[in-house]
Amino acid sequence: MNKLLILITFFQLVFSSSFSQNFTFISGKVIDEKTKNPVSGVYVGIPAKGANTSAIGVVTNANGEFILKYSILLQNLGLLTITKVNYKDVRKSLLLYKEKKDSLVFEIEPVENKNIEARDGRKIIDYIIARLDKNYNTNPYYLNGFYRESLFLDSTYVKIVEGMLKVEKYPFPDKGNLGEVAKLLKGRRYEKVVGKEDWENLQFGNGTDLVTRTLETKTPDFLEKQTIKNYKFQIEESLGEFDGMPVFNISFSPIERKTKGGKIGKLQVDTLTMGILNYEYEFTPEGLKDVMGGTSFGGAKDSKIKSFKVSQSYHAGMSNYYIHDSMLEIVGFIMKDDTEVPAILTLKFSATEANTRMGSPIKDEEILENTNFPMGGKKYEDSFWGNFNFIKPTEDMRRIILK
Repeated sequence: MNKLLILITFFQLVFSSSFSQNFTFISGKVIDEKTKNPVSGVYVGIPAKGANTSAIGVVTNANGEFILKYSILLQNLGLLTITKVNYKDVRKSLLLYKEKKDSLVFEIEPVENKNIEARDGRKIIDYIIARLDKNYNTNPYYLNGFYRESLFLDSTYVKIVEGMLKVEKYPFPDKGNLGEVAKLLKGRRYEKVVGKEDWENLQFGNGTDLVTRTLETKTPDFLEKQTIKNYKFQIEESLGEFDGMPVFNISFSPIERKTKGGKIGKLQVDTLTMGILNYEYEFTPEGLKDVMGGTSFGGAKDSKIKSFKVSQSYHAGMSNYYIHDSMLEIVGFIMKDDTEVPAILTLKFSATEANTRMGSPIKDEEILENTNFPMGGKKYEDSFWGNFNFIKPTEDMRRIILK
């Protein structure tokens, strides 16, 4: 090894070590206080202190597990927040975890939903739409976020694609504009080689396009002016809670069975601000045929789709709501040797940092066009992400590297 290479390696190690020393972490699991079961999709984060500071956070995985990395400068000032609709929020000083940082268990208390009179919700929906530009960012802003695409086939993961993205948002874009662009900061993928010919068509060219779109860059079509008339909205009898405030549960479904691209779903709405906290839907059988152009699963021959689900969750921060979790899930099967093999394709994006200023704008040549990320190594190591926040993989996911 020559002297120049030794010197470069030395400075890389010093820089890496110094950078790591500026960060700390807490990790553990979130469980339901009553059932003691793990709770997925819980937001664990540190709120922004002002308009020009970052909001940092992660969501728990399917097993309720998380790891949150943050600047050591926040140790004495930061406030840990744990929130999920229909659970009482938790707020604690980060100083409490200065000594013990990992294997923590947080119990969150489910709220008892109150009953109200069920009624037509169309007027509430109109008010929600009218307030979109008040409840969500109207100025450009940035997100750092974690993307994961996974294919679960015949009881095992055969493909996992992961990437840390920088997303540049241009809210409420003019007609014809995208409203956002994304750049890959770091990524990897794992694939099972054996049997790949059976599932290699079950994927999207660039799944990030589908799960990074948000309410302020792309309004869901069931809330668009030309489409909303095709749906009925009902405020349910059960009144939920989020961050101490009542939450409307509003169900929606097509008025006509043959509504093009029809969806059945639910919105959860903050009754104080009329901001959408969550929405989720599933395509009707007729709508599923419209969106997929038939019944083929990802273009694969001899395959079928059973369901197509979409969900998004938002969190208050930077004086507005911004996305913290987005998911698309397609459930179906492929035919192999005259046998139906179950398949689940999941695309997931979780915003880990939101800021009005986050470095230089994304250049045209940096815009992410596909998710054909570099192959991962022989180990499925969390250390790959350095100080980036990410969604912890489950043990089932880690088995993808085993022969």
